[in-house]
Amino acid sequence: MDDGEPAETSTSPAGISQDTFELAREELQRTFEYQVQRLREIDAKAIEILKANLLLFGLVVTGGSIFVQTAITIEPFLNVFILVGVGLLLLSTALAGITYTSSNLRGGLDAQDIERAIAAEYGEHTRDFREQLLRSYAQWIEYNARMTAVNDILATVTVLLVIVAFAYIGVGLVVGIVAPGTLVTAAVFVGQTAVLGWLTRLIYHMDHLAPPPTETIETFDGVMISKGASREEGLVALWEMLRGSNEE
Repeated sequence: MDDGEPAETSTSPAGISQDTFELAREELQRTFEYQVQRLREIDAKAIEILKANLLLFGLVVTGGSIFVQTAITIEPFLNVFILVGVGLLLLSTALAGITYTSSNLRGGLDAQDIERAIAAEYGEHTRDFREQLLRSYAQWIEYNARMTAVNDILATVTVLLVIVAFAYIGVGLVVGIVAPGTLVTAAVFVGQTAVLGWLTRLIYHMDHLAPPPTETIETFDGVMISKGASREEGLVALWEMLRGSNEE
């Protein structure tokens, strides 16, 4: 090259410039780090609920053993509200444990990836490492988004179960003190179940907002950082996990 000839911009065979690569890589890396942080937040929330529920059950067992040794009768408090509330707390405890253990992030390069990249660089059919890295980041983000969607569903259901459980237990304590008739108790239980069911469904779906419709290619839709994906996509991913899919 002559001294007076300007340096060429580094590009791949497909025409990606170094500036474009750096900008895209930084954005992908930032998105990836956000996903890792979000999954850690969900795991922390799940483990806190798990600890709180286990502590609560320990207090209930201790309190029950004390009441048994006294003359206080507890039969009025063993009503359908209390039983359902305790059952929901048990279910929320199990879901909190599942949420904490189900996290499985994907990302990074292992030794085989590096060896393949080196072989492709010096082989007969060269492949641009920069393009391969960008595509890999995109796949990692897509996978982690599905994992975030699954964990967000589990975490949301866990929190809702805890809230509904305490609502049942609170009404159950009042019913145990007032001791209304069977018909009144049944009517209150049905009414409370209907209201809680409607509110639970509303809260479960209210945190999802579709992106504004765009008719141009001037913008990117972006990734759902907090939720990962829609509820429908999250349920599909959850079903794949329950089936024990080994797809890599």
